[in-house]
Amino acid sequence: MSKMKEWSEKVSSIEYGSNLQEPVTQEEAQANHDAWWNSLTDEQKQQLYDNQEKAFELTIEEINYEDK
Repeated sequence: MSKMKEWSEKVSSIEYGSNLQEPVTQEEAQANHDAWWNSLTDEQKQQLYDNQEKAFELTIEEINYEDK
């Protein structure tokens, strides 16, 4: 399984619980997210941050381009 698919499934399970059809409470979602986050290495956390920053930069560039 690719790392991206594995990550996507973890995020889905955080949002919907182990059964993707069954919603979870906010508390359960937060607990699942915290467990997922705590399972990451510092390098993985940094990579997620870097990816988010890059996506944000691209969005700002797109907005600036559209304003011209």
